[in-house]
Amino acid sequence: PALARPTEDQAVDLISGLEVRQPKLSRSGFFIDDQGTVLTTVEAVESCEYVTLDSVHRAQVALIDERLGVAVLRPETALSPLGVAVFQSGVPRLQAEVAVSGYPYGGVLARPALTFGRLADIRGLNGEDEVKRLDLIAQEGDAGGPVFDNTGAVLGMLLPPDEGGAQVLPPEVRFAVDAEAILASLAGAGITVGTTDSMAFMPPEALTREAAGITVLVSCW
Repeated sequence: PALARPTEDQAVDLISGLEVRQPKLSRSGFFIDDQGTVLTTVEAVESCEYVTLDSVHRAQVALIDERLGVAVLRPETALSPLGVAVFQSGVPRLQAEVAVSGYPYGGVLARPALTFGRLADIRGLNGEDEVKRLDLIAQEGDAGGPVFDNTGAVLGMLLPPDEGGAQVLPPEVRFAVDAEAILASLAGAGITVGTTDSMAFMPPEALTREAAGITVLVSCW
């Protein structure tokens, strides 16, 4: 290919002019134990022929909680992730800084991106205890990604926007499943994960490194 002049037909999903097969959709997820078990959004695993982690490792659906909108995936071959999520068991402070780690553009980027914002409320708009309201701008691909507080602990999982409802919310209004609700769902399925109540501040640079080792691309084929 280097012998020919480049043209406008170039694309990252072409190899020698042949189109590379693309997944039906891609969302984000994150490792919750050292065997490579992944937590993600139900949206990422619905109507799939099969599911992959980071476009390479096939995974099986181990748990679906429709009420919370979360799913648990187990890789067919055990993985050794660089990092594992630790859930925050303490009550977060309103208006505290948070960050969502995810793949906003699917598999276009090789590494996850962090999107920073604030914790707008520890409940939903109707007072729901199982969700938190966030003030940040996120993309479709970020859904299923971990929501970190400024200690590096996971406050919850980012939910996809509710686009089927009659009400259209401002784009900066997003919701995350509360860590406590996730822990209860996982415990009911016999899945044990790490928790912390530490409030020690983690610099953004360290949080970026931690998020890169925890976050995984989930693709539905």
